[in-house]
Amino acid sequence: MDTILDLVWWGLVYMLLPVALGSLAALPFWLKRRVLLGNAIGSTVIAVVMIAFILQLFASLISTGFLSPENLLPVGALVFVGWVDVLILFFLSGAVENRVKRRIINVEDF
Repeated sequence: MDTILDLVWWGLVYMLLPVALGSLAALPFWLKRRVLLGNAIGSTVIAVVMIAFILQLFASLISTGFLSPENLLPVGALVFVGWVDVLILFFLSGAVENRVKRRIINVEDF
């Protein structure tokens, strides 16, 4: 039971931490309506965090001496999670952009 909870915990960390850090880095740009720049910065932050995770896993696989094609599957899973994180970041940027657009008062509306 402990291993399943540990797996779920670390899965959430690997999935949510990069998105949270990327969103925090991109939020100031999103709020200024510079969505593309915010997405680029957020995606870069996600890429750096995911590369650190992948290098950490790869180093642990090399240190144990079990570097085989079957053991490289978790590395591929982390790459997939990184792409999903970037997609989540883009959806978040769209939500923030819509909220900022609704908050701005247009003079022509009066």
